[in-house]
Amino acid sequence: MYKKTSTPTAGRRSLSLATVIVAAGGMILIGASPVAADASATQTVTATSQAGLLTITAPGALTLPTLIGGSTTAATNLGSLSWTDTMNDAAVSSVTLAATNLWHAAGAGLYIPWGRFTITVDPSPTANVNNTGAAIVVPAGSPYVLAGAATTDFATYSTPITLATGSATSEGTWTQVNNQISVSVPANTTPGTLFAATIQYTVTG
Repeated sequence: MYKKTSTPTAGRRSLSLATVIVAAGGMILIGASPVAADASATQTVTATSQAGLLTITAPGALTLPTLIGGSTTAATNLGSLSWTDTMNDAAVSSVTLAATNLWHAAGAGLYIPWGRFTITVDPSPTANVNNTGAAIVVPAGSPYVLAGAATTDFATYSTPITLATGSATSEGTWTQVNNQISVSVPANTTPGTLFAATIQYTVTG
């Protein structure tokens, strides 16, 4: 008599699994992952340029060497000066320096006129890597002795001297770090007196 024998079969697993299942009776099921299709997407990028700038950043406060009557101070670094011209116009930009007297009071020996200031200009300003157009130029003539109509006050500025000049195509940011000042101190300067002056930097363009 023929007797039928039942052979159990392994349960199916999700075809998302990459699994080989050996079933009873030698049957093999091979799972396979879905085939990924190529896909792409796009992104739109927009930007608006900033309005043009004409700015200047002056160095911080400076303390001169001790003022000794009848002698000249050592040249002292004025600090880092930087300016930006991104107006992108036809104007020629320039940077100037002017100064007030070294002041304590109006009496003899109590102020030192700007005509005794000597300014040495950094001949090699540093340009930002993003600058465009012609390089700026440091005019010949340094060192300069400041000039202008003599005054006996603490608010009037000397005639400006030019530190650097651009062209109609010079656009960007520049830095001067080696501008220097020395002061020829009158012999009758009042001993032990604290003097103060203001240096003004101006950029036009």
